[in-house]
Amino acid sequence: MPPLTNKFKFYLYLFFFIFLTSIFNFQILDNYQEKFSLKKIHIYGLSKYEKQNIEIELNKLKNTNIFKLSEDRVLETLKKFNFLENIYVKKVIPSTIKINLSKTHVIGKTLRYGEYFYIGKNGNFIKSNQLNEIINIPLIFGEFTIKEYLDLQSTLNENKVDVQNIEKYFYYKNKRWDLLFSNKLKLMLPSQNVTKSIKIYKKLLDSDILINKKIIDLRITNQIILTNYNE
Repeated sequence: MPPLTNKFKFYLYLFFFIFLTSIFNFQILDNYQEKFSLKKIHIYGLSKYEKQNIEIELNKLKNTNIFKLSEDRVLETLKKFNFLENIYVKKVIPSTIKINLSKTHVIGKTLRYGEYFYIGKNGNFIKSNQLNEIINIPLIFGEFTIKEYLDLQSTLNENKVDVQNIEKYFYYKNKRWDLLFSNKLKLMLPSQNVTKSIKIYKKLLDSDILINKKIIDLRITNQIILTNYNE
């Protein structure tokens, strides 16, 4: 019987040893996971207002193991914020990430589905409540695509038209634009050969012919129709 007793004691000691070491290992694992869980998120490059909704979304990532948190997951979380243009993510071990953000240049404002949207140079419609209120930007009317508006902006800039002086843009179903300037002069462009028409407009600006004029109508090829304020 003594051998059996000794054998029993051996297994009993072994059981307690495994039990105690397991608890110790679990504690180490818990401490490890806690130490390397995401606790702090620092956002740079935006105003306090612009960071509010972003912080709400990013806080959902907290307590994630920082080694398992991929940059793609952070980018996916920020995807809904259309005003962001550049995103840089840096992990700071053990429990912090730093995110540098920059926003696109806003080049207009329009009404869609009963709601105002900003137009970003990055090619996105941006909900107006995502940004601080932006003043001194033109209003754009009509059912246009972002690409159509960006193409027009590009043509105007290439021909050195001061877009800062344009208050409103009007887009029509036949794919043409009217531009209303801050001096209340309206430029009516054709649906085709827009670049040529803008060059004509630039030449008219360099002359005295536009004095007391309220409309420059370039819709018809090879014709310039000018309308006076008293007409």
